[in-house]
Amino acid sequence: MTSTDDFVYTDLPPAVPALSAKAQAIADRGRWRLSSEPRTGALLRTLVASKPGGLVLEVGSGVGVGSGWLLDGMDAEARLITLEVHVRISGVCREVLAEDPRAEVITADATEWLANYSGRPFDFVFVDTTITKFDRRDLLWPHLADGALFVADDLLPGDTWAPDHPERVQRFRREIMAEPDLLPVLVDWASGLVIATYRRPSR
Repeated sequence: MTSTDDFVYTDLPPAVPALSAKAQAIADRGRWRLSSEPRTGALLRTLVASKPGGLVLEVGSGVGVGSGWLLDGMDAEARLITLEVHVRISGVCREVLAEDPRAEVITADATEWLANYSGRPFDFVFVDTTITKFDRRDLLWPHLADGALFVADDLLPGDTWAPDHPERVQRFRREIMAEPDLLPVLVDWASGLVIATYRRPSR
């Protein structure tokens, strides 16, 4: 009989998707420290699985760690568009994700791309970049389907934060809870997240 003293309590996922592991190895070699951590990735995988056939947007690809988690939760009909402004980094991400035809890596400034986007509304959005998260969320709302999930991370202090970043995060935490068309919850776990459901206003 196993004693409870022998049980290891952990909230880390037991396995990492192959694409995420591949991307993380590249990030480690290049000392890229801004990738989604495993618990955040596992949560993304679970949440995106609730959108079968959905159109998924990731703002801030990095080298593809978060993208790998998203793809692992998506079904065969779902599609992922992931945006990365840095040409070299987006090129790495494109190579990592090349084997999955559901993924499209776009090298673009997210604010410009969103301002000009006219395609199908998104069913799930993960924002992992600074400007779109903190200053230009207004560009996202017109492109969300009713009931879409909005997720953003990196809301708890980390060793990559700049000196002015805590004030920016505190402002975000206040503002996101007051967004009239969101049902948000702040989750002070992993890197710190907000998870919200978008309710499209009646026209």
